[in-house]
Amino acid sequence: MTQQTPNVTPENEQPIIPSWIFPLIIVAGLILAAFNASQPGGMTVVGYAGVGFAILAFVAWVLTAPQQVTGLFTGRTARFGGVSIIVTLLVIVLMVGVYALVRGQEWRVDLTESDQFSLTEESSDAIANIGNDPTIPNIRINAFVTAAQAALQDRYAPLFDDYQTTSNGKITYEFVDPERNPTTADAYGVTRSGQVVVTVLDEAGSPDIDNAEVVASVNQSDLTNAILKAAAQGDFRAYILPVEGGVADQMTIIQQIFTEQWDWTVTTDQTLVQLSTSTTTPLNDPNADAEVVIIPGGMAPLTDQELTILGNFLTNGGSLIVFADPAINEDGISLATSENLNTYLRDNFGLSFANDIVLDQTNQVESPLTPYAADFDATSYLTTNGIPAGRGLLAMNAPVSIVVADTAPANVTVLPLVRTATTSYAKTNLVALYTAATQNNGLTPEDIAQAEGDQAGPFVVAASAENVQTGSRVVLFSSTWIGSDIGYQLRNFATNFTVAINGAVWTTHFDEFFNQINIVQQARPQDQPISADVGTLNNLRILTVFVVPFGILLLGVWVWWNNREKAR
Repeated sequence: MTQQTPNVTPENEQPIIPSWIFPLIIVAGLILAAFNASQPGGMTVVGYAGVGFAILAFVAWVLTAPQQVTGLFTGRTARFGGVSIIVTLLVIVLMVGVYALVRGQEWRVDLTESDQFSLTEESSDAIANIGNDPTIPNIRINAFVTAAQAALQDRYAPLFDDYQTTSNGKITYEFVDPERNPTTADAYGVTRSGQVVVTVLDEAGSPDIDNAEVVASVNQSDLTNAILKAAAQGDFRAYILPVEGGVADQMTIIQQIFTEQWDWTVTTDQTLVQLSTSTTTPLNDPNADAEVVIIPGGMAPLTDQELTILGNFLTNGGSLIVFADPAINEDGISLATSENLNTYLRDNFGLSFANDIVLDQTNQVESPLTPYAADFDATSYLTTNGIPAGRGLLAMNAPVSIVVADTAPANVTVLPLVRTATTSYAKTNLVALYTAATQNNGLTPEDIAQAEGDQAGPFVVAASAENVQTGSRVVLFSSTWIGSDIGYQLRNFATNFTVAINGAVWTTHFDEFFNQINIVQQARPQDQPISADVGTLNNLRILTVFVVPFGILLLGVWVWWNNREKAR
């Protein structure tokens, strides 16, 4: 009996690779591509490889198991799936139509809790005032974003549109690509993409680049205040007198701060007589927000005419800062210690300079002639702003002591700001010191040693006074080191320059000017930032980008697999 071999057909053959492997490869490739695209660097070769593997797996699935693939589009699954597709298309078309209608009518509702895309009530009121003020020039918001940051542009645009609409078109905006326009970015001082610059436009539409306000990021509070600061047309003036023997040419740093950072008008070549008759920068100009006269040392006393001009200036609300120079000369008198100036200061502001020199054998920089003082007043703006408590220090060169009157003049408030230590002492034999210095080619330790009859410290070396009726303010400093470039060079050791800058701000009310134009947004719980470490952020990224969406996708594949039409 012959044994028959059963017929073997291709349907009985088992494929080398099971067909269910290919859908898994497709899903895995798409997951890899999506996860790669979600990274900060965007899609890389790894993501494209995932897409390629998914395509190859689909082709291989069609070739090895065509019945499974065609089953996706036929039978019961396809019938029910077709209805789902039609419903989905109808929903998409409806949503597109609603979006087109809303956009055409410019209807807008900010659904964010923190008003990321619309102005708050405080900002809206401030920007509306800009739009209604004809004296304020046009303003432009320049947002520096690259072409790869299209999503950032879409996020900024609604907020910028609200600024433009609320200001009646006085505020406009423009997106600038810093990579394609590096010269523009450098001109505005932009260091990275995402920064915003606010500029005032002149009548020809050209931006005032020198006075542009840079905002690190689009924060509504910072952006609104930058707009208000750019729109504020403050006129502040500093007159640094070119007095004989003065150190105006050694005050370049403070002049740069006045002009480049604060946009002040600084005059260094006009005497008091010339300023009183000037047609361009006259004293007590009603168009100026504030004016301050700065006396940078000097040897010769002011003339009676100059003192009269200075007195009228202060009576009408002007301000004065005096940096005293050492009075070591053949006459033993300097501008600051002259009798006419000190009589005026004492009678009108309760302050005056003594005709002496303060020394200190213990608290010194280089020698007893360069003492330092660390006793700072804890209440004044001059000695607290930017100066940590207990960290203030003034380094001086042959300082002159300041005398505070026992009784201040009417309507005047006097405040000693800085005092030397108890180890300091003062010498009044200035002519003898000058003679010894010129004959011996320098003072000897015996010449400057504390002697019997020398007044002992502490001494006031910085003081302020304010007439609350006229509004005039006066600040006296005992040494030119406090406001000169030397004071800036000593910034790592002493707070000379900070005190000098604070003096200019206080006398002109410059701090109050910008406090008035700053808008404080109402604090809300939803505006408080939520911080997280790098590990937590990575876990959130994996959960939201990888686990949730692709978990739902895998669940759908599993449901489809269990409900697919079985082959007969």
